[in-house]
Amino acid sequence: MLRDAREWFDGAADGEIRALEEVPGIDPERLRELWCAEPELMLRLDGLHTAAQRAFERRTRVAVTDELLRALRAVAQGADVARLETAVALAGTRLEADTATAGARGLNTGLTCGIVISPVILLVVFALGEWVPGLFGVGLGCQERLALAGALVCFAGGAMGAVFSVIVRLRDPRQLIRDSPGGAGGPAADPVQLSRALRQEGWYRVVVGWFLATAVYLLVAGGILTLLTPPATPAELCGPGPLSADGHGALVRTWFFWGAIGFLAGLNERWARGLLRHPSAASDEPAAAPGDGGRRS
Repeated sequence: MLRDAREWFDGAADGEIRALEEVPGIDPERLRELWCAEPELMLRLDGLHTAAQRAFERRTRVAVTDELLRALRAVAQGADVARLETAVALAGTRLEADTATAGARGLNTGLTCGIVISPVILLVVFALGEWVPGLFGVGLGCQERLALAGALVCFAGGAMGAVFSVIVRLRDPRQLIRDSPGGAGGPAADPVQLSRALRQEGWYRVVVGWFLATAVYLLVAGGILTLLTPPATPAELCGPGPLSADGHGALVRTWFFWGAIGFLAGLNERWARGLLRHPSAASDEPAAAPGDGGRRS
């Protein structure tokens, strides 16, 4: 159970990579003949066989590797080479899906971690906001507490907006597969590395949402951006007596206001580069040489 959970999170454990020449049951002389007769097909087979042993999911590793070797043994024993071509094509499709699954799982894990950690950070920040001023003999009054609470609500809205923005743009997990100078016919990226990278990317997107929401809060609450006005200010909500029914309603609307402002600010995480390629990148730009970076959004 523990191993299954770890493999779901971080992919199957790495094993020894075996070359085609090391596979038992295949005559080395017949294998050399196939390399001479079908060099392009064998080159792609060799790349896919190596990639299959590094697949993200264990069942994909076993299934794809067994099918490729079964087809290779059959061709080595006299079967039509078309069987090997079919197996290679199916293996490429399945490994691409495996890589997309790894990327989507890593991204979703990163986004989930960001959302789960957000309330913890909110509580820590609120506690520090109450505790740190006391070290200097300063106490927080009603207005300061309401201002801090509004900032934290806006902060949480930014995280939700960032996650929503990523989910809306990510219609196909294959968008997550980046171009890489891989082997002939191999998948676009190592699935385990892609999963880890996108896990960090998902967390990074939530952090971007936090900062964007905080920046907008500072601009609006500081009176720099006057196009948006909260339903009530802390000065209006704090008074000598308890809040009236209208005052409670104004407080709730103010929290909704800051949550919505943070959500809208978090939607702009898409301007931080790195996650998805522009739709026109594949068609409008010339093919990049290995090591060259394409446009990202």
